[in-house]
Amino acid sequence: MPRLLQTLRDFARDERATSTLEFVIMFPVVITLFIAVFETGIILSRQVLMERSLDEAVRLLRLVRTIVDPVTGQPRPLTADDIAQAICDNTRAIPNCDQVLVVQLTRIDQTNYDVPTPDIACVNRGDLSIQPSNQFQQGTDNELILIRTCAIIDPLLPFSGFGLNLARDDTGGLHMTAASVLVNEPQ
Repeated sequence: MPRLLQTLRDFARDERATSTLEFVIMFPVVITLFIAVFETGIILSRQVLMERSLDEAVRLLRLVRTIVDPVTGQPRPLTADDIAQAICDNTRAIPNCDQVLVVQLTRIDQTNYDVPTPDIACVNRGDLSIQPSNQFQQGTDNELILIRTCAIIDPLLPFSGFGLNLARDDTGGLHMTAASVLVNEPQ
C-alpha cells in the first residue's frame, strides 16, 4: 500500500506534459472561435457586396427608365430581371446569383407612407418559385419606390452552425436581404 501511495504522490507532483494538457483543453475552443469569426466575416462580406450592388442598380433605375431590347431593337421598360442582372454583374460574391436572387420593387403611398410587410420574397430552392409572389412596380415621376432583394447563399462551413441570425430555408441556405428607397426622377 505505501508503494501505491508513493506512486500516486509522484504522479501528482510530476509537471511534465502540462502544456500539452492545456493545449488539448483549449484547442477546440480556439478552433470554434476561429471558425465562427471566419464564417461571420464571409457572410458579412457577401452582405456588403450585395448592398453595394443594389446601390448600383438603384442608380441604374434612377437614371434609366427604358432600355433597348437586344432582340427587337425597340425601347422597353426595365424589368426585375434587368435589375437582378445588374446586381449579379456587379458582385461575384453570390454564387449562382442569377438563380438565387429576387428583386422586388414596390410603390410607397406618399399620403400615409405605408411600407410593405417585412416579409421579403425569396426563391424557394426546392421548386425555384418565389414565395410570396413577386411585385415589380416601377412607378411614375416623383413616386417613392422601395426596392428589396433577397438572395439565398449556402454557408461556407455548413457544419459550423454559425451564420449570424439569418433566416434559413429547408435546404440550410441563408437568406441575405438588402433594401433601398428611391424617388423616380421626372423625365
